[in-house]
Amino acid sequence: NDTEIRSFVYPFNQSHGHKFLTRIEDNARIIGMDALLHQQKFIWATQFNPGGLFYKEILDKSQSKTNVGNIVSISKGVVGKPRDVSADWITGNIYWTDHSRIYSINVGQLRGPNCTRLITDIAGEPYAIAVNPARGMMYWTVIGDHSHIEESAMDGSMRRILLEKNLRRPTGLAIDYFNQRLYWADPELSEIGSVRLDGSDPLVAIRDRHGISQPYRIDIFEDYIYGTGLKHEVFKVHKYGKQPVEFLHLGLEKTTNVMISHRYKQQDAVNPCLRMNCDFMCLLNPMGATCTCPEGKVLINGSCSDVNISGELCRPPCENGGRCLANEKGDWRCYCWPDFSGERCEVNHCTDYCFNGGTCMGSPLGKPTCRCPVGFTGPFCEKRVCDYYCLNGGTCDVSLGNQPVCRCMAEYTGDRCLYHICHHYCVNSKACTLSSSGHVECVCPAKYEGNKCEVDKCLRCHGAPCLVNDDTGDVVCNCTNGRMAPSCQLCDGYCYNGGTCHLDPDTNLPFCHSGCPPSPRGKRVTRQPMTNGGINVEIGNPSYNMYEVDHDNHADAGSLLRPNFTLDPHKPMNYSNPVYAKIYLDGQNCRKPVINIDERRELLPKKLEGTIRETAA
Repeated sequence: NDTEIRSFVYPFNQSHGHKFLTRIEDNARIIGMDALLHQQKFIWATQFNPGGLFYKEILDKSQSKTNVGNIVSISKGVVGKPRDVSADWITGNIYWTDHSRIYSINVGQLRGPNCTRLITDIAGEPYAIAVNPARGMMYWTVIGDHSHIEESAMDGSMRRILLEKNLRRPTGLAIDYFNQRLYWADPELSEIGSVRLDGSDPLVAIRDRHGISQPYRIDIFEDYIYGTGLKHEVFKVHKYGKQPVEFLHLGLEKTTNVMISHRYKQQDAVNPCLRMNCDFMCLLNPMGATCTCPEGKVLINGSCSDVNISGELCRPPCENGGRCLANEKGDWRCYCWPDFSGERCEVNHCTDYCFNGGTCMGSPLGKPTCRCPVGFTGPFCEKRVCDYYCLNGGTCDVSLGNQPVCRCMAEYTGDRCLYHICHHYCVNSKACTLSSSGHVECVCPAKYEGNKCEVDKCLRCHGAPCLVNDDTGDVVCNCTNGRMAPSCQLCDGYCYNGGTCHLDPDTNLPFCHSGCPPSPRGKRVTRQPMTNGGINVEIGNPSYNMYEVDHDNHADAGSLLRPNFTLDPHKPMNYSNPVYAKIYLDGQNCRKPVINIDERRELLPKKLEGTIRETAA
């Protein structure tokens, strides 16, 4: 936290407790830390009382006491206001971002007075820094009007912008060495993102929907990101966002930084500086290493020599802040700032270079670059961000990240208003209308129905041939039983005279609920089909009473009045006794026999009299 550093066993387990490593003055503040595991040291940077860089030995397991007083200032008197620190475990050099009068990227030795400003022409506030000694590269964030992430070789050469879009206030950096990705934390956007070390494939891995809130500092190891937030919480989250954020309760107040210290993070590598005899400092780069000199000196024949920076030895004298330095041959010449060139540094590359109010920045690699104001883009800020971006009459706005955002007409959608609302909404139709309330209403072809024209009407035919009337949209099915109907479902057209059809849950066969008043015997009589050769057969002969159904228990079918009566399965036809075939319709469209049960009993054989029951014709 602000004044203490404690260690916990990885992976974190609250029951294991912690080890106290060091404590500093109460009114100081620890703002960054790193470690040199091969040298058994951890390093931290502080602001206030005093501000500086410090290191302390990591205790061996056999040691039981801390080495009190073994805190040594790095480059005392040179370090101003460090913001973050990162250690080169191959050479032992320490890199940090500095917020003193001149914003800079600095490098110094762990022991000794050697220290120099490596990079000073920074368009903003340098904040987080991370070095990658295995590649000889380093990365840092810049916070300002156009926040971005830069990279360069660890000797200050090969500088370029790695990422400049969709950043607001990047305050934390961490390197996934195994996957070769750089992760950043942006508390203002409440996001953690990553980008390949070559600058490709930028993406946001963790958002506020994962439970993250204002991530400030981060570190990464294996599959997890560990970090602290502006509200001083400590969290752990999967680096691909596969799991929600887990908060770690460390028992510290005002936690500011977290670091995972593991030997796999600092792999052994050959130190190319061991073969070099540098007069000042040896710094890594992708090709190996180079010797460097402090400000005001130049490397001549491997040695750092004092130079006259007033320009008196250069004829004519240097202009625009150029420095008069001797080259390797001993000849004096002007060394220009990136914005200038020429024998006297008299040529300003930024003159009329950027358009539309863009800010010109010199580049040590050659051509200057333009920082465009919001609303403009392009190498020279010559293009409007919104030019030709929104289609189909969409209105373009510019976000704070200088990205175009379209407000589409009601009929269009998509990032650029490219798609008509019917394109993705209506399934089987390319035509739709927009209601006054703003709802999409699809115009369906004759064969389809539903809010999105997603329902095929021919599904009602259950595989039978389907005929569609293009004018009316009506569907006629040629069902397997030879019936032409709007549907081949069992209930369709089954019940007459207002009867309601239901499917028996056990047999899946239809039965009708007549809705008629109860009969004198208290039963509601309905007609039940008999499946005979696949065709529904209606039996109206009173000698066959199998389909009399009690609605209170409709699954309890009747039985044959004459048990030895059998049906011929090859004669699927309608049986009806003409005596009982005549029916009339009452006011409720219910079927009633013309003659009563006593009259019918007279027409039947005497031996059936005792078994006659009311049966639907």
